[in-house]
Amino acid sequence: MGKKRLITRRTALSGMVAGAGITIYAPRLSAQSGEIAIGAMVPITGPFNVSGQQYHFSLQMAQDDINAKGGVAGKKLKIVFEDVKDSNSVAVNAYLKVVRDINPPFIFLSSYTTQNLATEPEVTKAQIPGMYAGGGDAMHLKKNPWLFRIRPFDGLQALALAKQATEGLGKKKIGIIYVQNDFGQPGAAAAEKIVKAAGAEVVGMEAYAFTDNDMSAQLQKLKNAGADCLICISYGKDGALVLKLAKEMGLGLPIVVSSGVFVPAARNLIAPDELANVYGVMDADLSPQQGVAVADYAKRFKERFKIDPDPFGSCYYDGAMILKQVMDQVGPDRVKIRDGLKALKDYKGITNVFTTDADGNMVHSLAVFSIKPGTRDLVFMRTISP
Repeated sequence: MGKKRLITRRTALSGMVAGAGITIYAPRLSAQSGEIAIGAMVPITGPFNVSGQQYHFSLQMAQDDINAKGGVAGKKLKIVFEDVKDSNSVAVNAYLKVVRDINPPFIFLSSYTTQNLATEPEVTKAQIPGMYAGGGDAMHLKKNPWLFRIRPFDGLQALALAKQATEGLGKKKIGIIYVQNDFGQPGAAAAEKIVKAAGAEVVGMEAYAFTDNDMSAQLQKLKNAGADCLICISYGKDGALVLKLAKEMGLGLPIVVSSGVFVPAARNLIAPDELANVYGVMDADLSPQQGVAVADYAKRFKERFKIDPDPFGSCYYDGAMILKQVMDQVGPDRVKIRDGLKALKDYKGITNVFTTDADGNMVHSLAVFSIKPGTRDLVFMRTISP
């Protein structure tokens, strides 16, 4: 009876405190003695897994590499993965579950801005440092001191897309097609400003819903408006569909696409002839020419997972290695981890050099690629930074 009364009192206390606006998380043991458990919110299934698969694989590889080097802070690292699918509510609930179940010192967030915007208020409540890869500017504008971005922000991507269309290709009449959400709309608006600043004209801007399966009307409007080049701001599967439709319609325009379209999983959805006259940006060049460390990582990744790595997912490998460096110095203390990430400067990773700015952005350049004719292979052109 005494034990039952104790449980009842604890439940009542939790309800009273929660009613006062404070959440008490009762952690359940999920890591064995001698392990440090952290969380990872990954779109493992559903349409977002075009990049989520790479994120998932990269962290698996990072966990094994870190543990082979002695773990973190003298203990083995255990990454607890939660599938966030393509739903904001699922992402929020997955985050709360990880906080409740393992009370971790650190959590990797989703690679999609819409999910991270939904989760961000919970990060503030939990006060757990985290890294994320979603590029939307709306995230760093939150100025959340607990969050750190491990890939270029979308304002930088918009800069690169606009510069490639205008300076790189010399085009003067740009049409913009974009997915209508927290990722596509701000990116399109930023690209429009940069195109105009370059002395070119934006002849039209057309949006579509992520669930749409036909964007031909939008493409035709941009063609009829006199566009001599298109900028496409999209994710992987929808961007692949835009390129397929452009080929079927005989649009005949060069198209500059956002990074989600150039990840291997998305390029594999596109026929080589549909990639003709297509250019795009990626976070980094992961070709062997980038050095021994990059070549070794890419080789081991492909041997293990049977696909080439992409920087969109591999930045999470870098993030895990950065976390190891910080935690080896400060241990699992959340505030000290946060402060260590804030102070990060010139960390040379596989995908990029990482330096944290005042908004929590850690990456400040990206690469522009074309496609080798008749293939799906990327050809590095140049690096763009602000």
